[in-house]
Amino acid sequence: MFPFRRFVSLILITSLITLLAACSGGSANRAEPAPTPVSNNNNDNTTPAEPATGQPAAPSKSGTIQISLRGASAEVWGKVAEAYMAKHPDVKVVVDIKPAEGYRDWLQAQFAAGEPEADFVNTNENSDLNEDQKFVDFKPWLETENPYTGKLWKESFNLDGMGVNLDDPNLQTLQALNFESVQILWMYNKEMFEKAGITDTPKTFNELTAAFDKLKAAGYIPFTIGGNALSLWSGQAGWLMRIYPDQYFRDYVELIRSKPEDYTYMPSIDDNWKFDLNDPYNDSRSNVSTNELRMYKAIKDKVGPYKVEGNPAWREVLTNLKTLFSYAPEGFMGMSEEQAYKLFLTGKAATMVALPSSYWQLPKDFADAEKTGESGGVKSFDFGFFNMPSMEGELVQAPARTIHIYTGFYGFVKKNAEQTALNIDFMMYLTSPEGYKVYLEAVQNSKDASLSGAPLLNDIELPEEMKKTFESFDAIGNTEGLNSPGNVLARGLHDYQPSVQSYIGLISKYFNDEIDVDQLLKQYQADIDAKFEAMLKERKKELSDLEHPERQPPVRQ
Repeated sequence: MFPFRRFVSLILITSLITLLAACSGGSANRAEPAPTPVSNNNNDNTTPAEPATGQPAAPSKSGTIQISLRGASAEVWGKVAEAYMAKHPDVKVVVDIKPAEGYRDWLQAQFAAGEPEADFVNTNENSDLNEDQKFVDFKPWLETENPYTGKLWKESFNLDGMGVNLDDPNLQTLQALNFESVQILWMYNKEMFEKAGITDTPKTFNELTAAFDKLKAAGYIPFTIGGNALSLWSGQAGWLMRIYPDQYFRDYVELIRSKPEDYTYMPSIDDNWKFDLNDPYNDSRSNVSTNELRMYKAIKDKVGPYKVEGNPAWREVLTNLKTLFSYAPEGFMGMSEEQAYKLFLTGKAATMVALPSSYWQLPKDFADAEKTGESGGVKSFDFGFFNMPSMEGELVQAPARTIHIYTGFYGFVKKNAEQTALNIDFMMYLTSPEGYKVYLEAVQNSKDASLSGAPLLNDIELPEEMKKTFESFDAIGNTEGLNSPGNVLARGLHDYQPSVQSYIGLISKYFNDEIDVDQLLKQYQADIDAKFEAMLKERKKELSDLEHPERQPPVRQ
């Protein structure tokens, strides 16, 4: 059994974006392919994986499953589909992968037009669909037996690593499964660093900018990143906009932690919790519970770190972030992540933010003419990784953490009982040792996919090289999924789309020197105040709920 590392955190419905789609080697923004039915006829001489010996026999199934994931590999999911259909000849699996760009709007339109044809989708970009319970609730199914293991399905998952506590009264539904993991790192061109005279990877923000100055003087682009609306919100630029404020506001948790009288209070963990800045996992939900209503009230009342205008910590971190982005290519605002990745891949830019999957993906992409734009690919180079360099100063409370969480956001469109049972059976197969082995081998052999981190599944075996590589990436803490100022205020008010659009406009003006940092904070605070009540309503909350944050708000349709 794979000895899993410590993965802590919790779901944030929107932000991990396109996360994987945008970070799959820069291939997210491709043209939408036509639906591709995967045939049961093996005319391509591909032999589907045989059932693993000793596995329970699966009951016969029939019907159609349509896979419409965001920016995923059609090749990989085609192999999984073939293996599943080999076990169930009366099932037809259609692989219809959608581009990352526009996925949220595409899925929204599917529901607006009636019942979507798609079954298997990513659920994390559509908070309103989640609120309206448009996806299958996995909770009751986790208590049933997985026919491919002979155990309760919940025993297939590392639930602690996934941030799922099935006994948590606040976990009313579970509309997505996140059994993969992701850690955001910096990737760098070792050859460029050497030629620029940089002998050590940067540990602090000042060391990072000093290295960038040397790279710039040597004629290289120091740093490449997408700057279009998608990246600024839920992509690579958005990651950095959320990661760095975390250093300044780690004490937020004392403001919004559950009090003994709160409906969210969990004595089993909260009775023994103490605030500890030295523990990068101190505020994880496995250690302390927080009250969302107290967070909303802090925003409304502009208390502490939840006040933007006039806050010196917000002023300092945004000033530093503008400095960081000043090393990006000229005209990076509006650049897609695919274009940004190409600059690194072709040896023009020295650094970028990336995932551990790049360890396997980058060598594949060197030879990819489509991604490099050059026939036969480009010359490879030696590359490496380093963790988030920490900002320093009197206002900084703790070293930098990163986004280091579970991900996947795999869900099913809610349909009739028969279709739901078929869809669940497919997911049970995928998350079994037998099915995941097919998936893993397909990823290893593909040209356009890599595993982003250690999977949070029990009873599976990873290849030794892959296991060692994942273990080599140091865990420095996680910021994702927390109700911290960095997550709920750093790139739009709590992912409320009208506020996100306002934020993108303001931050673009700021990076383009059209407004200064104080004007940015003043205008953004005004926008937060103006849109606050509408954001609450979208999340089925009312201002009256904030008068008594200890009380559980009523269920609203």
